[in-house]
Amino acid sequence: MGKNNYFNVIDFGSSKIRFASFDNNFDEKFSESIKVYTNENLQSHFEAINKIIKKAEKKFSDHIEDIVLILDTAQLFTIDISLTKNLDRSSKINKLYEPLILELNQIIKSHYDKYYLSHIIMDKCIIDDEKIFEEFPKDKTVDNNLKIDFKLICFPKLFIKKIRDEFIKFNLNIINIFCSSYIKSQSYVKKFSENKTSFLDVGLRRSSIFFFENEKLKLIETIPIGGQHITTDISKVFKISEQDAEKLKKSFNKAETEFSYKNKTSEDTMVIHEIINKNISVDLLKKVILYRVQEIMDLIFKKSNINNSKNVLEGSNLFLIGEGSKLFNNNSFYLDDRFGFKSINYYSESDVQICKCGLENHKINNEIPKIINKKLGIFEKFFNFFDK
Repeated sequence: MGKNNYFNVIDFGSSKIRFASFDNNFDEKFSESIKVYTNENLQSHFEAINKIIKKAEKKFSDHIEDIVLILDTAQLFTIDISLTKNLDRSSKINKLYEPLILELNQIIKSHYDKYYLSHIIMDKCIIDDEKIFEEFPKDKTVDNNLKIDFKLICFPKLFIKKIRDEFIKFNLNIINIFCSSYIKSQSYVKKFSENKTSFLDVGLRRSSIFFFENEKLKLIETIPIGGQHITTDISKVFKISEQDAEKLKKSFNKAETEFSYKNKTSEDTMVIHEIINKNISVDLLKKVILYRVQEIMDLIFKKSNINNSKNVLEGSNLFLIGEGSKLFNNNSFYLDDRFGFKSINYYSESDVQICKCGLENHKINNEIPKIINKKLGIFEKFFNFFDK
């Protein structure tokens, strides 16, 4: 909590800054959102944060200090890794887990030193080559060996450092950093009773897929293609500015129209000339959007090699989330579904709901053991030297 005695969450989105303060009961006490323009120095992002914080502090008549930060970036990096521990004698798994986490952090430090480790997700635990657990079996004993499969989510260190440095200028202390697309899907999946659920988060310049089975994360994949690429396609095809292309794209957000590969005359009542004084074919515009959305799906699944295991996603409900997916709101899309999805739906999410996902993850984050590297005294260093 900050000095205002509330939990404060900032969603550092590519096109929008979201802020919300919550009490211990997860009730919203203040929220504000500002659309921003993305550039290399993120100037508009930090200006928006400064404006929102001042407004919140005025409302609370108190200083805001601690921030839970959630964000995404086109340079999001995921790793699947397995670690094994062989034993000479039986041991409780809790005693083995902490050294494995230390080893995991050391691997990241040694081999992925340009990345900041945001999430350590236990995928599967195998005890003595035969007992398989998908949840951490904290009370179990390991006799011979332990193998744990992890999924890791990382951000570029330079990106995180830049944000931290700017927050310090505003006297803001970042107490936790989470990947927004992951924690959103992790929260939303609990609302469904289906065995298989997938989320495709379409951001500004990045899209990510998260597949859950029985609410357990089984697959993460991400590609650096998002809604901005749809805007660029429209701009190039119709030879208009990207600003006008974005307006054309957003004109479909609240429309009720059909996007399909069928060749037919559109009956849309959209008045395109009110947006831009050029001759725009609505049918061609919809196909430009449809082909890029299809490409996003095809590329992300191709990268994850799901084509080799179609049954993984077959029967899964796919939900489209993120700012870039708002095209699906109220519209019918007929995509080439080669993966046997049970359904493809748009999932509506509010700014406060997104921030609350950050708070939920902050609350449960203590489930992952925290490793504290205690500084050794001179005598401990001396004896450790001869113990090597």
